[in-house]
Amino acid sequence: MRNYLKDEASILLPMIRNTIETRSTYGYKIITAMVNNIFHGNNRKVNKKRIYRIIKINGLLLPKNEIQRKSHTGTGKIITLHSNTHWCSDAFEIMCFNDETVYVAFSLDCRDRGAISYVATKEPL
Repeated sequence: MRNYLKDEASILLPMIRNTIETRSTYGYKIITAMVNNIFHGNNRKVNKKRIYRIIKINGLLLPKNEIQRKSHTGTGKIITLHSNTHWCSDAFEIMCFNDETVYVAFSLDCRDRGAISYVATKEPL
């Protein structure tokens, strides 16, 4: 990567370092918001790509998280309470933001794991 020589980089780097020292878990997007809050009096905004570039060049990036892979391999079997059960059912309710409730009931085929039927209503079943 070629050298990044912009006038604002020398102004932004101390603010970025200060933010990272106080809040080491902050990423570049939150750091951009904090820097823009400082610059708000000047009616100037800094692009998050510029902040990311400055952080990367100076070696201040957080290490990326490794994605945890499941070690469990599925058996493909549905466990039932009784040996001769071919279907199961369940019901649940969903609370909505407008204080209404949606009630959902369904039945499943335990052999092919397909939904036999389902219903969703505003009133309890």
